[in-house]
Amino acid sequence: MSERARNTILKRSGKGLSRRELIKSAGAGAAVAAGVGAGLFGGRAPAFAQGVTLHTLQLSNFVPAIDAELNKLAADFEKLQKCTMKMEFINLNDVLPRAIAAVESKTGPDVILTQWNQAQLFGDGFSDVGDVVKDVGGDKIWPFRREAARVGGVYRGVPFYDVASAMTYNKRQCDAMGIPESKYADTYDDLLKIGRVMKKAGTPIGWCLGHTIGDGAFGNYPIIWAFGGAEVDEKGKVIINSKETREALKYMRAFWTEACDESGMGWSDSNNNQAFLGESVSCVLNAASIYVKARADAAAAKAKGDEATAKKMTDFAINIRHTVAPKGPAGRFELVQPYNHHVPAYTKNQKLAKDWLRFIGAPKQYERVFIAGKGFATGNSAEWDRHPMWKQDAIMEPYSQLSKYGRNMGYKGPYGRAASETQAKYIIADLISRAIQTDVESAITWAESELKLIYKS
Repeated sequence: MSERARNTILKRSGKGLSRRELIKSAGAGAAVAAGVGAGLFGGRAPAFAQGVTLHTLQLSNFVPAIDAELNKLAADFEKLQKCTMKMEFINLNDVLPRAIAAVESKTGPDVILTQWNQAQLFGDGFSDVGDVVKDVGGDKIWPFRREAARVGGVYRGVPFYDVASAMTYNKRQCDAMGIPESKYADTYDDLLKIGRVMKKAGTPIGWCLGHTIGDGAFGNYPIIWAFGGAEVDEKGKVIINSKETREALKYMRAFWTEACDESGMGWSDSNNNQAFLGESVSCVLNAASIYVKARADAAAAKAKGDEATAKKMTDFAINIRHTVAPKGPAGRFELVQPYNHHVPAYTKNQKLAKDWLRFIGAPKQYERVFIAGKGFATGNSAEWDRHPMWKQDAIMEPYSQLSKYGRNMGYKGPYGRAASETQAKYIIADLISRAIQTDVESAITWAESELKLIYKS
């Protein structure tokens, strides 16, 4: 999916509180705004950060309402901490270069949001934030999420939210092909069967095998896992050369030629969105961005008085259906994309930066961000999968089920630098592509060789 570049700077003034009081005062921003902030400090005088500017850097979210809510929370935090918040939102792909430059020069933002396990690139260039992680959920946070925030066993990041992908169906097209909702794929065998029908009708399944950081990973790792395959075992030993991997690749050879849009071999993150929105495919695996965009386009058209377009996009949106990823012989798996906040070791505002992360991670504040995302960004623990918000939109509700199947790249092994290098070199996507274009055995031999170089085994 594409990210819209956007830079927003907020500068306001407010007042502060201690660490313990900050946790206790979850959701207290509205009370402060109403002029009753004195009761938030338990009768004790707060330690103000007056005159300090806290600079945060993060991606410009695909759902602008998330950024808008963070801006509101920043205003509340200013009132509590008597500081100035500088909230900077930039293009997703620009965050990592900025973070690297900042850590190398030892100057820059006080808080940085990254994706996947990018903290591995920085090590102790990011501060230990284990105390914050404990305060905002600790062991309640999904295990795979906690792993993505640790480097060498030390928390160098605070889990914030996740983005996951679900099977996305065009109900109108499926109905016309005789595929009712009850027949949407529960297993990969089901997906192959209905995919054959879709391809015969001229609107196949859209599946990304391109060199792209998002959709080129979200579907392909889980297929290997669902058949029992894996890159490495629990100790990091390469085990890709297995009967289970062979079965996954044999499945993909049939799935690709019999059910898929074969141009997907060269797709980027945006191609499957475009194909689905253009109705040239009936099904894709994607984050909620397709549905979110259709709803947003309908609202924008209505605001401009373009009722025809508003109706068209509304009709399109309400005919979208989502399901969890299919299961295979070894079970059901999801690759979930984690986002983590970090406090660079160079910043002199360590306490204030950590207090900001405690503030937005406390339940009532975190809920505001969670609700603003309307399911695009899923919560970091099981309690958020049970939140009443999911009942407000049945089309989005399946996204509440994804995290419980979540794994990191490199599963069953550690989510370290080697797993990231494997992703960066598109080993899994290319393993599948080679199996389709040549044969299973040569594809596995190639992947095993590449993985042994990466994992040095």
